[in-house]
Amino acid sequence: MTLLDALIVAVIHGLGEVLPLGASGHLTALPGIAGPPESGAALSIAAHCGILLALTGYFWRDVIAMVIGVWRLAKGKPDGGSRLFLHVAVATVPAAAAGWLLLEHAGNLIGPVGAAAMVLAGGVLLLACDKLGVTVRRIEHASFVGSFCLGALQILALIPGVSRTGITITVARLMGWERQAAARFSLLLAMPLILGHGGYTLWTLSRHARPILSADLAITAAAAGLTALVAVAGMMAWVDRRSYAPFAVARITLGGAILALALWG
Repeated sequence: MTLLDALIVAVIHGLGEVLPLGASGHLTALPGIAGPPESGAALSIAAHCGILLALTGYFWRDVIAMVIGVWRLAKGKPDGGSRLFLHVAVATVPAAAAGWLLLEHAGNLIGPVGAAAMVLAGGVLLLACDKLGVTVRRIEHASFVGSFCLGALQILALIPGVSRTGITITVARLMGWERQAAARFSLLLAMPLILGHGGYTLWTLSRHARPILSADLAITAAAAGLTALVAVAGMMAWVDRRSYAPFAVARITLGGAILALALWG
């Protein structure tokens, strides 16, 4: 695997995990881009480490609020940070449980053509739901049942091309969440799942080979983290005043192009 291959994988992960585009769908629709399975798994771990650091850095206020909130919750004096932590925890449980049971088989659910079709369909749904959804709700207005349902929807992201961020933002917009609130909650939900996914992949990989930190992995982590940081900052600034239409159109365009290439090939 060349340095260029590692950078391409890092950028795809950095953009796809943060923006409602989907990383696994593009990597499945373009087989071979991540190299052999072992190399792909190692690059995925490195990329997820970089993305997690980027999200933690961007949402540091929420992270600190939740850490303090856990302490206050333990003392019986819950605050806003405690409530946010509980919402994230409740929403994480169904996806984490499903991921633990099904992650090894998720990549075989559909092939390149199916993954490209999912990318395209996800763009159409995002465009429609963003258009139809009113803008009246924030995270503070969420119920625990609603958070659980949004978290459960992330199970669909095990299907390559669905996109964890994409499906949660799409349904949150249909439920009337403000655009920034939908993106913020979706990315806060992504953090524990990214940590779990990276840890599980590392554990699986370590059973077959001894993990070795190489320059390629360090570069992948740095590139994915930087890409994710720029992406999340750009998206949050954009949706503060505008719609998700550019992201939906990007999905439709990329999905259609990859689908055409897959069918042609």
